[in-house]
Amino acid sequence: MQFGEQLKEWRSHRRMSQLDLAVEAGISARHLSFLETGRSRPTEGMILRLSSVLEIPARDQGMLFSAAGFRPRFGTQPAAALDKLPPAIAEAIRLILGRHDPYPGVVFDHEYNILAANAAFAGIAGIAGVALSDGDNFLEAFLGPTSLRSIVVNWQQSAADLVHRIRAEAWLQGPRSPLAKRIERLAGQPDIVAALAAFPESERLPVLPIEMKIGSKRFHWITTLTSFGSVQDALVQGVMIESFFPADEETKRHFEKSTPAG
Repeated sequence: MQFGEQLKEWRSHRRMSQLDLAVEAGISARHLSFLETGRSRPTEGMILRLSSVLEIPARDQGMLFSAAGFRPRFGTQPAAALDKLPPAIAEAIRLILGRHDPYPGVVFDHEYNILAANAAFAGIAGIAGVALSDGDNFLEAFLGPTSLRSIVVNWQQSAADLVHRIRAEAWLQGPRSPLAKRIERLAGQPDIVAALAAFPESERLPVLPIEMKIGSKRFHWITTLTSFGSVQDALVQGVMIESFFPADEETKRHFEKSTPAG
């Protein structure tokens, strides 16, 4: 796609008129129209200005620079694995995961593919009979027809909450977000449709309360999502750490007791 076509697509996705975007960017609506139709060529500064107003992720900004004939300032491909991140960042993430034990923690890319997980997270998935490995997609495991949902007591509400959250994240990622396509495909499954009908809105975000039943025991968690990465670095932008925290004393005591001393 040409620069003007991409710009118009992003503007429409953000539900902004030409006048809205022009005012926010401090340019005339006529100039913006010329940029979208290809009658004017943007400067690098103009691309950065419009990208800022439209909140375009770094990887997509790189595509805009290329379409306008400039060398991309930012990469267009995110990291496919934890060891593909800058070493200092990868080591920081490993430290965060390690120190979060004995509670579960997992690292996703912007499409919710697993980049890394600590032993506690892998252990819970294993109990459910799901062998999640690096590169597997968490949304497919949690929302798809896998046995992971069998240990989640409040799966229906948790699934609805997750869909609401992912839809918001996918919208931020832009008009061609692979995440949007994935979540809409999963949301079209009959059981997810039913969950969304039962819980059409969520007042629980941004945390996700999850109740698990493992054997005769019940565990209560809240999960938080932390973004890790600079908006100016496509390699790390969108990397997220999902951390599980005990929501009651029984869960806390059980998992702390299960951790070997020393």
